[in-house]
Amino acid sequence: MRSDFMALMDVIGSDLSVYLCPSCQSNDRERHLWLYMHASGIASQIAGARVLHVAPEVSLEPLIRDLGPAEYLCGDLVPTRPGHSKLDVENLERPDASLDLIVCNHVLEHVDDPSRALREFYRCLAPGGLLIAQTPYSPRLLHGFEVHGSVSATFARLFYGQEDHRRLFGADLFAMFASAGFLGRPLDHETVLPGVEPRQFGCNGREPFFVFYKQDESA
Repeated sequence: MRSDFMALMDVIGSDLSVYLCPSCQSNDRERHLWLYMHASGIASQIAGARVLHVAPEVSLEPLIRDLGPAEYLCGDLVPTRPGHSKLDVENLERPDASLDLIVCNHVLEHVDDPSRALREFYRCLAPGGLLIAQTPYSPRLLHGFEVHGSVSATFARLFYGQEDHRRLFGADLFAMFASAGFLGRPLDHETVLPGVEPRQFGCNGREPFFVFYKQDESA
């Protein structure tokens, strides 16, 4: 259940009323991301691409792998599945311009320094590379909400939405991507998926597609 504060802040994230599929166990944000990736044409660009998937979802990892990337790196800060590497998004052990696509779905709210993580993503992407970085946020907050020091699980649930979240992003979130060097903007559901009824696929129609890119100066 959402806390009263999260409801008052009109937070955009998972739609808990359609959260889990009883058949495949995917959640609403995973289904939405898969729809977004196909409708935007990103899924068709994965064949032969170098892809980093941060904290890969069980339902999405095999689907992306089946698209035939040339390199598919899966990792987490504390890996729990075979084939996954230890990965610190604030200090990626990758050469500059060595990736074509980074998928970072609902991770930035967990990271100590999201600005640093975004700068690392930008460094590692090749010119023209794409970043998908969904995250919950409140459009009512002018600035993100975060306090100094550690907080209790009760505090995090009430003000951040989940025990392991470090903050609640506000409307200034998008400026953070620009400060890291990224171009682009979140695209709303109707722009990417016109005529697609969100409830039909069990997803939150208010969640935009957070897709940004690194400019290719040679283009």
